[in-house]
Amino acid sequence: MTPPGEPPPSRLGTMIPQKLAAQADALASLVRERLHAPDEADRYAALAGRQTDLSLWSGPSLSEGHAGIALLHLHAARTTGNGEDQDRHRDRAFRFLRRAFQDTGENPLTHPGLFDGTAGLALVLSDCRQDEPRFAASLDSLHDRLARQVLATSWPWREGMVSDHDYDVVYGAAGILSYLCATPHKNALLLQAIDHCLDYLIWLGQPQDGRRRPPRWTIAPDFYSPYGDRAVRYPHGCLDTGMSHGAAGIAAALATAWREGFRRPGQRTALSHVTSWLLETGAAGDRDRERRWPRAVPPSPEGHELTEAGEEAPPAWCHGTAGIAAALLGVADATGDRHLGADAFAAFEGVLARAAGRGAVVASPTVCHGLAGIVALCHEFASRGSTEAAASLPVLVEELLGRADPAHPLVFRDRETSGHVVDNPGLLTGSAGIAMTLQAVTTSHRPTWWKALFLQ
Repeated sequence: MTPPGEPPPSRLGTMIPQKLAAQADALASLVRERLHAPDEADRYAALAGRQTDLSLWSGPSLSEGHAGIALLHLHAARTTGNGEDQDRHRDRAFRFLRRAFQDTGENPLTHPGLFDGTAGLALVLSDCRQDEPRFAASLDSLHDRLARQVLATSWPWREGMVSDHDYDVVYGAAGILSYLCATPHKNALLLQAIDHCLDYLIWLGQPQDGRRRPPRWTIAPDFYSPYGDRAVRYPHGCLDTGMSHGAAGIAAALATAWREGFRRPGQRTALSHVTSWLLETGAAGDRDRERRWPRAVPPSPEGHELTEAGEEAPPAWCHGTAGIAAALLGVADATGDRHLGADAFAAFEGVLARAAGRGAVVASPTVCHGLAGIVALCHEFASRGSTEAAASLPVLVEELLGRADPAHPLVFRDRETSGHVVDNPGLLTGSAGIAMTLQAVTTSHRPTWWKALFLQ
């Protein structure tokens, strides 16, 4: 494995058989061709909107919009074909990027979130700027807007008033902080914004007086999303453990800042506390592959924390053991903790061992809550030296390819947790993200947007 303290490799070797790689490349190319223009993406988004009661499509969005699809074509420009093909893919990427900016006229980005806010659009523009330096002035302007939005955000500094959208990776301070730390184009306002995000996450992660008091990131029922079953499962509040909306994302973001040299008073204490809480919550045996995490931990009716292990969450990037293992690996890298790195490896390999021989790992083929996310995680761990992840990767890719049907509008269909089957064009929960994941495992190029998934 890559020693903790060293950043993950920026280029990954191809780790699947040539025939399987060719099949994956062909399907990724088919998705790209069906999403070759912004108007086509809009058409598929309209179809998806009729198939679900939770349509998230927004043109400027990284996760579910033209901005994210720009990265699909930009990645293709960097990994496929000859010069003429690369120019064609790059031209498509820039067309999607320009449409994303046009879309802000009707759907202004009024919040700084990573997956559907200003930070996400900045991530895409920053990536495109590497290929087109003339985007530099636009990026500077967008960074100023992002910094001012962050500094104007008043996150709640009061226990019992916290929503997961205040701190999480998808919408909140953790995801924003990870982008701000990673971008090489920092100005004075962005540095202030980094401190603003960091101070809030440090406050959330500080140990509470009295062992039985729940952590500050506990979400009260009044702040639950109206979607899902949290009100039924966690009637007295919950502490989400996961990467997308929970403690793992907080730990990963604090570690990213630490690794990048952004260090504030109390940060290491907060990082250690959140990490220790995760390890305690996921303890199902010794420090080995039996460690597993429930989706959330409920407090008692009296408000005391309950840390008894519940049912393991289904394996996914967003929730569950696989995504949490990746977060712990990021903490190990930042702090040089080899024992924690070994724990992260063992936890992820435990997911693979429990899935072996059981057929389908998850219902959906997508990145967020589905099989493409597991493939991306497996590729990441394999690239870091996990022989079990390397052995499992071809099996998982083959299973992912088995979810494809060229007769479907976008080849792959999202199976939402609500049961809807959706022809989603997006990056996080749609075909664009699946195609980019397949491109990643068939080439030697790590997608830039994986920094939004793994925060490193």
